[in-house]
Amino acid sequence: MPVVYFDGACEPRNPGGVGTYGFVVYGGNGNVVHEDYGIACEPSPNCTNNVAEYTGLIRALEWLVGHGFSNSRLIVHGDSQLVIRQLMGVYSVRAEHLKPLHNKALELLRNFDAKLEWVPREENARADELSKKAYIEYLDNHPPELVEALSQYFATEKQLASLKELGIEPYKYMSKMEANRLIRKLLKS
Repeated sequence: MPVVYFDGACEPRNPGGVGTYGFVVYGGNGNVVHEDYGIACEPSPNCTNNVAEYTGLIRALEWLVGHGFSNSRLIVHGDSQLVIRQLMGVYSVRAEHLKPLHNKALELLRNFDAKLEWVPREENARADELSKKAYIEYLDNHPPELVEALSQYFATEKQLASLKELGIEPYKYMSKMEANRLIRKLLKS
């Protein structure tokens, strides 16, 4: 029975940043069967974390269907409460730009006997790493003007120094918002 972990991010700002995703498919014995990452959406007002999260799940389900896993039991883990709860029917989908993604995910889920489960971010580390990898590669491979336009949202030197003092090595192009989240989390522990 395959187990999927998916994630998405919109950095360095949400909405309007670079939407990226990552997913990992594990086999029944816990080994990695496949992992992938990519771009969910280019910087625009409708590029959001939720678009990226849905895209990560859709890409994972498309991979599974394309590789003969249809009609099998499937466990899906994601750290987006919104996406998981919308797909379970607990939350309604109000944002118009999410409705096509929601419908596509439901259509793909019909190929499986699927169980959807929300997991804390810490339990979704590999999919998160893959979405960050997509983000860094995207900015590394685009004109300096784009990086410069987004740089106002990157973590400050003070935030980066604080993270290093707290034992965290910041990733390239880390956002102010992500740096603040990590600093608050580390100071609470």
